[in-house]
Amino acid sequence: MKTLRDESGNVLVLTALSMTMLLSFLAFAVDVGNLFFTQRKLQTYADSAAMAGALEASICGSGSPDCAVVQSAASTALTADSGVTVPAGNIFTQCATASGSGVLLTINNGPCALGATDPNNGDASYVEAVVAQQTPTFFARIFGVNTVTVSARAEAGKSSAQPCMIVTGPTGQTTTLNAAGKITDGTGSDCGVWVDSNASGDCLGGTPADMENVGATVDVGSYNVHGNVCDNGGSYTPTPTLGASSVPDPFAAEITAHTLTVPTTTGLTTYYPSPISTNTTLSPGYYPSGFNTNSGTYTITLNPGLYYMGSNVVIGGNATINGTGVTIYMASGSLTMNTATHVNLTAPSSGTTAGMLIWEASTDSSAMILDSASDASWGGAIYVPDAQLTLNGGSTAVAYGMVVVQSVMVDSAISLSCTSMPGGVCPGSSGSSDGSATVALAE
Repeated sequence: MKTLRDESGNVLVLTALSMTMLLSFLAFAVDVGNLFFTQRKLQTYADSAAMAGALEASICGSGSPDCAVVQSAASTALTADSGVTVPAGNIFTQCATASGSGVLLTINNGPCALGATDPNNGDASYVEAVVAQQTPTFFARIFGVNTVTVSARAEAGKSSAQPCMIVTGPTGQTTTLNAAGKITDGTGSDCGVWVDSNASGDCLGGTPADMENVGATVDVGSYNVHGNVCDNGGSYTPTPTLGASSVPDPFAAEITAHTLTVPTTTGLTTYYPSPISTNTTLSPGYYPSGFNTNSGTYTITLNPGLYYMGSNVVIGGNATINGTGVTIYMASGSLTMNTATHVNLTAPSSGTTAGMLIWEASTDSSAMILDSASDASWGGAIYVPDAQLTLNGGSTAVAYGMVVVQSVMVDSAISLSCTSMPGGVCPGSSGSSDGSATVALAE
């Protein structure tokens, strides 16, 4: 009897079996990689939602787990990060069972997802966000697994440091501090600067970092940069914290929550003033063409109220502009204070624009400029969310309120403080009497 010894074709069989196994591993790797990618994305959304909610937590007070302001701020922040609007039916509170299609957001104030193992469990000064999403699989469908629920959790609360300036631009070199530039805390203030940009530049390859310091001085309570710093002879007290969490725009959250109201022209008297070249008193109202002043040693006085500007505002050199209880809303156009201008303005302490001094529409990218040898005392918030604040050489500014800008260029000196705000409250602090608006991720 002959034994069959022909082994031709065995390699093909073994290869086919091996390929099946290799393809199975590849399929597993693709699905797992996609799930990890989704989880990291959801973690970013959860971080933003928790921090935005924590900024507004003090409005609700204790014992208000279903506070609409916190929910609105959290969902708005998530949408801003993801571009996905979370419908009301997909927002849950206090560890309610979340179910449905699309992105699901659970807001817990205080935290409850981890129960007693969380040291902040039930503490209403913290906000917990859990973001979940049904994620489709690719190859696991072969085994009957069509979707996998991926979730991420974050928890945030008030930190001890308080922000006086937030630079919100998400990418690129958003903060430029040139030689002779100086950012300091005002007398009695201990606040910080946050730079949210996360550019990858390191100054060495020509790619801009998030902040470039060319011989400037920074002496504030804290300096926090989400990305990198390009340092060229700068001086810091304390040393900048790199890789810090970005800080949500507190005014955007308060506008969404209706604790601040975006100005309109409704009910305002319309004015078309000629170029000003003498002592003048202006009244609140709608200025479709803005206004401008010629150079000269005279004073413009603004009566209390809302000044709604439809075009450029230019204050001529050597002129002085004074006003108490004033909000200047730039719907369009730039705000320029020319060489040797003197500015003394204070925001209203009550009403729908309380604490807001200079407010630029989010659709306007026109710059706000304080030119050389000028001095400014801004008694209120400076909110320029889509534009650059420029402080040219030799100018000085004292900002008694939070400064929120997309980018900033400092050639001169600015002093920051939230200690002398109208009503004792720094806008963006969610009504906190001490103005401590900064939040930090706890977990």
